[in-house]
Amino acid sequence: MNCPHFDRAAWHNHGRPEPVLRDILMPDEDRPCVEVITSVAGRRYRPAHEKLRIVEESLVPGKSVSAVARRNGVAPDLLFRWRCLMAEGGAMAVEKNEPVVGASEVRKLEERVRQLERMLGRKTMEAEILREALDKAGAKKTDMAAAVAAERRFPMKAVAEAIGVSRSQLHARSVSASKPRGRYRKAEDDELLPVLRHLVDQRPAYGCRRITALLNRERRALKLEPVNRKRVLRILNLHGLTPEQSTGRREGRVHDGRVAVMASNLRWCSDAREITCWNGEKVRIAFIIDAFDRAVIAHVAVTGAGISGPKVRDMMLAAVEKRFDTDRAPHPVEHLSDNSSC
Repeated sequence: MNCPHFDRAAWHNHGRPEPVLRDILMPDEDRPCVEVITSVAGRRYRPAHEKLRIVEESLVPGKSVSAVARRNGVAPDLLFRWRCLMAEGGAMAVEKNEPVVGASEVRKLEERVRQLERMLGRKTMEAEILREALDKAGAKKTDMAAAVAAERRFPMKAVAEAIGVSRSQLHARSVSASKPRGRYRKAEDDELLPVLRHLVDQRPAYGCRRITALLNRERRALKLEPVNRKRVLRILNLHGLTPEQSTGRREGRVHDGRVAVMASNLRWCSDAREITCWNGEKVRIAFIIDAFDRAVIAHVAVTGAGISGPKVRDMMLAAVEKRFDTDRAPHPVEHLSDNSSC
């Protein structure tokens, strides 16, 4: 008997199919469905969380991999491959103590690195072209770099490296342009100036080293901190207290090598001798003799010590007074001497 209620080809009077026995007895969740793939590649795309769910379901004890694969519409060999990849990735993550990155992410990063390398190559070539153009330009690179750095659009270090100049020069230009530097001074310089002036007046032939030694000797006696030699030199130069430096060079020979002259009081000669006495004492004698008449004009003698500078000056003054009856010679007198050890 052909009952239209159980016939799949039976239609309702209104044009709709009537439910058959199979449709009534089978629930919707157990009814087989057909999935239509509309992608260009013809493959089903599954997100990462769905793959992870399927792999975790297959790892449940008592579950069959083939049954789980059929239930989720996945080939069994593909599910096995997902399980192997998950196991290998977990082992590598544990070994390296780092998160595992997918191969697609690695390929994206590699492509990004290649793009950045190409960009870096172009920028490097542009920088080389700019440097070569700056080298061939007429203006100085330091002036151009200082003008660019003054706008403060770029860091000073980047400007110096790009143009190829010293960063210290740019910094000095910027500081000098904003605030001109004056002569370096300290507040304690005014206190040291009278002491230095007194020492220079006492010993006008002393240089910076000896003046510094005398100054620090006095300060140590007063339990004060010593002064740096460069500071003393700066104060002396600032107030014109340094003696003229002697280079030891002469412009030319004073005479032609002949000591004798044609008149007295034109050329004097001085020398010193050391005489050892019978008792072991040493007598040191210095004298001044006229190169024309060979007469000893003045002399000085000491025992037990060397002939000091004040005694030599007194001897020279005595020679002038003896020959000219005054403390100043009326005309220049040439005085020849040597560096004696006395």
